[in-house]
Parts: sequence; C-alpha cells; structure tokens
Amino acid sequence: NADQLLVTRLLKQGDSYQVPNRSGLSLITGNAGALKILVDGNSVPSIGSIGMVRRNIILDAKKLIAGSAVVD
Repeated sequence: NADQLLVTRLLKQGDSYQVPNRSGLSLITGNAGALKILVDGNSVPSIGSIGMVRRNIILDAKKLIAGSAVVD
C-alpha cells in the first residue's frame, strides 16, 4: 500500500534510524535541516534548512546522493 505508514518517531540529537532497503519509501520531517542523511556511510546534500517542514522526500539512494530526492 503506497500510503502505509512505516514508522513515526521523534528523533533527538544523536538518535539514528536505519531505513529498510525497500523501494517506494518517502520521508516527512518537521525539521529538515536538523537531519544528517547518510547513504552507505557518506553524507548526502541537505534536504532543507533548520525548522523547514518537508514532505515527500524520496528515500532512494541515487536521488538522495544527487540531491534530487525532495519532491515538494
């Protein structure tokens, strides 16, 4: 189901979440600039600034690395 919620969690400084290796996943965040996103241990371009709400961030390794994962 494309609209199925996988997890909802408040991450605090120092927390991490490893995304399952599945296609079709996206992210919603209320503080895009506070996230450090890694793909295979390497940082990817920021998905937004501190306090920025982002929806529909495609959790695809190639898109994250290219900086093209933000849809909204």
